[in-house]
Amino acid sequence: MTTQSDATPSAGTTENSRASLSTTSGGRNAQAADLERPARNLSGGGAPVQLADFEEVDVRSVFPRDGDGFNNWLSANLDKLSKELGISGLREVGRDIPVGSFNVDLLAQTDRGRRVAIENQLEPSDHPHLGQVITYAAGLDVSAVVWIVTRIGEEHRAVLDWLNQHSDDDVRFFGVELRVLRIGSSQAAATFRVESRPNDWQKVVRQRQRVGSPINARMREF
Repeated sequence: MTTQSDATPSAGTTENSRASLSTTSGGRNAQAADLERPARNLSGGGAPVQLADFEEVDVRSVFPRDGDGFNNWLSANLDKLSKELGISGLREVGRDIPVGSFNVDLLAQTDRGRRVAIENQLEPSDHPHLGQVITYAAGLDVSAVVWIVTRIGEEHRAVLDWLNQHSDDDVRFFGVELRVLRIGSSQAAATFRVESRPNDWQKVVRQRQRVGSPINARMREF
């Protein structure tokens, strides 16, 4: 027979149950807090990083058509162009070098004595300047021709790539885009981006098959 005392929980049992429930509830709240903490950290507690926007500047507003402004700047910054091309050490050795009815804007030389003709168009590429680039390669004793434009057309890029694949191994062709950028009210800065370059693997492999030269010989020559 069950008495009322048997059916009614004792005070100690009730307190134990309450303590157990409190502990469980506290544990769940602690787990929830742990789960929320990383989410808060991911959202970033501090102020967001502020980054300035840059704008592209018209090249001709910095380097007008008249005068030697760009040639003078380029001559003093050939190390920047040299780094982008992967050619070791360029220095100016001449300007306005006649080749047939054309003139090479700037003739440079590497620290190994290799000569490089540089054509500065500073406009989107076109067919007449492409013809000049090919003329310089044929009429001068140069190891590379660099064509600097503001934008190189796909058809002209394809021609340069074709020339690098099929022309004489002693001449390389580079198509380089010039960008002038400014951040806020800061001074403008010029950058180079090489859009067409020789495929050295193809040229070096062909040369190695003919003369047995080491694969990196072409790069060392520059």
